[in-house]
Amino acid sequence: MYKEIIFGFITFAAFGFLFSNLYKFYKILKLSKKETRTDRFWQRAINVLKIALFQSKILRDPFAGIVHILIFWGFLALLFSASEAVFQGFYKEFSWAILGDFYTVISFSNDIFCVFVILAVLFAFLRRFVFRIKRLQGDAKETTDAIIVLASIFIIVTALLIQNSAKILVYGKETYSFQPIATYFSSYIPSSNADFIYNFCWWLHILWIYFFMNYLYYSKHFHVFTSIPNVFFRDPEYFFKPNNIDFEAENIDKFGAQDFEDLSWKSIHDGFSCTHCGRCDSVCPANLTGKVLSPRDIIIQIRKRATEKGGFLLKLNKIKKQNLDDKQKLIFDKKFVGDYQNWEALWQCTTCGACMMECPITIEHLHPIIEMRRSQVLMESNFPSLLQNVFTSMENNFAPWQFPSAERGDWAKDLNVKIASESSNFEYLFWVGCAGSFDERAKKVSRAFAQILQKAGVDFAILGTEEMCNGDVARRTGNEYLATYLIKTNIETLKKYNVVKILTICPHCYNIFKNEYPDFGFKAEIIHHTQFIEKLIRENKLKLKTNSKEFVTYHDSCYLGRYNNEYQAPRNIVKKIYNGTFIEVKRRKDKGLCCGAGGGMMFLEETQGKRVNIERTEELLRTKPSTITSNCPFCLTMLTDGVKAKNKEDEVKVKDIAEIVLENME
Repeated sequence: MYKEIIFGFITFAAFGFLFSNLYKFYKILKLSKKETRTDRFWQRAINVLKIALFQSKILRDPFAGIVHILIFWGFLALLFSASEAVFQGFYKEFSWAILGDFYTVISFSNDIFCVFVILAVLFAFLRRFVFRIKRLQGDAKETTDAIIVLASIFIIVTALLIQNSAKILVYGKETYSFQPIATYFSSYIPSSNADFIYNFCWWLHILWIYFFMNYLYYSKHFHVFTSIPNVFFRDPEYFFKPNNIDFEAENIDKFGAQDFEDLSWKSIHDGFSCTHCGRCDSVCPANLTGKVLSPRDIIIQIRKRATEKGGFLLKLNKIKKQNLDDKQKLIFDKKFVGDYQNWEALWQCTTCGACMMECPITIEHLHPIIEMRRSQVLMESNFPSLLQNVFTSMENNFAPWQFPSAERGDWAKDLNVKIASESSNFEYLFWVGCAGSFDERAKKVSRAFAQILQKAGVDFAILGTEEMCNGDVARRTGNEYLATYLIKTNIETLKKYNVVKILTICPHCYNIFKNEYPDFGFKAEIIHHTQFIEKLIRENKLKLKTNSKEFVTYHDSCYLGRYNNEYQAPRNIVKKIYNGTFIEVKRRKDKGLCCGAGGGMMFLEETQGKRVNIERTEELLRTKPSTITSNCPFCLTMLTDGVKAKNKEDEVKVKDIAEIVLENME
């Protein structure tokens, strides 16, 4: 009876402390901005099955993925043992054998996974402390945390295996039970001490579970509680798009994230869910090239700020500085960007999304980065000086470059291209984009695509001087006010001509029209030029020659690839032309490396480390191509510069897919 009373008290205290911390976590989430993340339930549920239960993203790193899967599935299987131990604390004879034949499956899976989890933990120790995998290394606190967590898992599972082995000696084999491993190890347990060993391991097993489940709140492994909900709460439809700001709302007095409360609750949830695994850093182009940006640290600092300041906010009904002691005032006076978040790091992000693609629990790194950029631009006017010229040009010339908008259609003067204002009867609008209109290199791509359309008999027009910047650069660099103006003005123009089909050579234009303009009230069929060219080829409206003399490699653009999952159309075109001489680069498709131009970096200087475009160009050159092809004017510029920097321009050409199609048409 004493055992049951003591166990009941311990159980009540353990779960009481756990629920207290979980409620505190919930209250911290409530301090942040509201956001709907429970719509499209079935899409979200399917994501949970694929990503959380079947661990599809964790397997992007196969070896580490298998180790984690063994631990994850092992814990799911061992939940029956944990619950059985709790019930036995109140009723000694309790057993899940009451489930009959199903208990055979439970007991066998518990037996097998005990061994799997022990082996997985040992491998995890080796990876972190012997092989010293770079992305797993952290400060002393992180190292201690890792030791505690791995040791706890090892103790819990080992105690269970020994407990089950001793139980067979004490009580005999249970009906429906099938535990070959525990049975084998029972032969090594002295019969005279079996009862003591069983009870000792039972207490060790359950008490360490209680310790572990309460320690998790203070650990980076709090994801044990939050990772599955985090997967459910991710946007199931879009890879990433910034949240809109209603500038006409009467009660809005600040823009972007000046502190953690200005972020959405999902961003705070991300902060508490981060496992510090470092996968995001291992694929971040800025981090890989020696810059201070660490996507992992961005997320970690959100949790740190939310924990420190949020804890005080929860203790006080009304926050008044005179109510705070010196330590609390010091924390309140800290700057979110500056004391927690590195200002320079914010402006090194290319918004390529590699971090989000790699994260096994679907953390959305880009949301807080964009929100912090917004606060710096709209509230602090604290942004890289080179962006001032970009913003001014977009305000005055409606393009990031200082070219007059009157010259926007000059690239097409000798091509007899239809202008919408002169002939509003057309099927497709060719949205040229700023680069395709003004950049000398990109204008060649615009001309090539226009000629392809003409030869295929496609009825299309351009807006000419009525076209304006799509707003992508302004949005990604935090100037949401300017972006909103450009977007709404463009929509007025598009609706004026009843545009329902848009062709574009720029993945950034493609993405913003397809995924973000609908939030502003405009929907149309958006087609990237590689998708349309492939369609024309399939319909036999374009006939191509094969070219087996050149060796060609292809660079995936982030905004067509990761953002919109289009990898095949460009490859189909390249393979059609370069029969047997197409060479894939090592990092490709959703693991492709950014060219370095996204997120406004096209217009900024890289002041730290190696240039991203050089890193990518070197990788492409290792395939020994005669031609590097891409599908984006920004990528085209960055890779062209990279080839020149490596003094390879006489040996290797950089071309857009439209250019190689035009060159190889029959």
